[in-house]
Amino acid sequence: MTTFSGLGMEGYLKANAENQMVRRVAQSRQALYVAEGGIEWAKAHLLVNSDLRQGNLSFATGRVDIVIELSGGGYKVTAEGHSGLAVRKIEQILQLDSGKWVLKSYQELHS
Repeated sequence: MTTFSGLGMEGYLKANAENQMVRRVAQSRQALYVAEGGIEWAKAHLLVNSDLRQGNLSFATGRVDIVIELSGGGYKVTAEGHSGLAVRKIEQILQLDSGKWVLKSYQELHS
């Protein structure tokens, strides 16, 4: 009985650890998706208001903080996405060309 209890506890601990890893990976991906959504929000709003310099949004899956700076005739847009305990931050350099956004640079920022 003790042996089976030990094996059962070992199986439970392994499954629980794996479940936590999967949850962390999912939250990390969701934070990245939320950050990318923030970039798209900024692009849409910059077409209407070129003086926009920041914003934040809340989604059911997380939230994003957006900072917009002028950069060499275009914009540097930084979005920090949060989902659960995960945080992902991306930066894009964008330029408006004939009413369409041209992506000059994309990078994920790590703290």
